[in-house]
Amino acid sequence: MPLLVFATITARPGAETALKAGLQELVTQVRTEAACQFYELYKSTEHPGQFIMHEMWQDEAGLLAHSQMPHMKAFGAKASEWLASPPALTKVNL
Repeated sequence: MPLLVFATITARPGAETALKAGLQELVTQVRTEAACQFYELYKSTEHPGQFIMHEMWQDEAGLLAHSQMPHMKAFGAKASEWLASPPALTKVNL
């Protein structure tokens, strides 16, 4: 069953540009994953420094595999300097 995910990602003050660049690079890599059906990045117009990742995965197992990908681990290591808090995930089954 397809799984939608909305990830709200908030930058530390001053790290907005670096976080946006890192997220844009990540989008290209994630879209090559077999279970990824949709992966789009948006910047909030209401909350400076906040980004929303809209994702669709083949299923929960695909999302779990995504979190273990080398590019996700590499992003996580860099993003720790850019994030104000861990991303907040909202999952929706279709």
